[in-house]
Amino acid sequence: MKIIKKEKESSGGFWNLSDFLKRLIIALIFGGLLIISSFNNFFLFLYLQIFLFIAGYELLKIYKLKFYNFSWIFYFYPFLNILLLTFFYLQKNIDLILFCYFVILTIITLLRRPISIENLVFGLFFFIYLGILPAHIFLLKNFVLKNKFPHWFFLFPFFFTWFNDTIAYIFGSLFGKHKIAKDISPNKSWEGLLFSIVFSIFFVFFYLKKLKNYPFKSLLLLGVSLSLLAFFGDLLESLMKREVKIKDSSNLLLAHGGFLDRIDSLLFTIPGFYYFLINQ
Repeated sequence: MKIIKKEKESSGGFWNLSDFLKRLIIALIFGGLLIISSFNNFFLFLYLQIFLFIAGYELLKIYKLKFYNFSWIFYFYPFLNILLLTFFYLQKNIDLILFCYFVILTIITLLRRPISIENLVFGLFFFIYLGILPAHIFLLKNFVLKNKFPHWFFLFPFFFTWFNDTIAYIFGSLFGKHKIAKDISPNKSWEGLLFSIVFSIFFVFFYLKKLKNYPFKSLLLLGVSLSLLAFFGDLLESLMKREVKIKDSSNLLLAHGGFLDRIDSLLFTIPGFYYFLINQ
């Protein structure tokens, strides 16, 4: 099955209702599974492992299109990240496993001939992008449990990111005329970004004020920061796809693209929210 889909030109500034409904259905399915699994640490861990494993292979497909000296040895990366996330889940000897992980990545790079600095850089990027960043899910979950916060604190960055991306998609499709980075992502507009920031601020106040009485300035800063983090996370993945001229990381999730497309913003908003909490 062909996993990479060639990029197509944007159809214009109107809202494609059919695509939106497909996105909504996929979001409800995977969002529902996330909410259900979030109440049990093991099921959450299993859900995350499966999701990231597929996303990891999609990232390898993108890398393979860019560099033709690709080798089977790179397929160890998703397995290594599973090992890394396992230790984050167990919360044991994390410093040691991070060091060992880095050593293994270096060895894998050195085994490949000819040795290429691009391969080493990719290995380090994979390590951070699909290892360290999503591992913040476990850091966030443990922090919420340790401080006896409501479970909805843990789910906040997921709901926020879904809401933020939906607002940006709808208003960007309806009113987006001024493009932000046309050479990277033709559909992203200043209008979509502005509406997503404004609505996300209201979302933060509505969601968190009922759970904990944070200061006004803190919630305002959180809303703006997380909205921008979601935007930059999405733009980074768009840049990777643009480099190899594809629209989606795969077609596994229909209008939603691939698994990597679904977590690009979350990889930034979850750590952002975690560091907000621990500094309050």
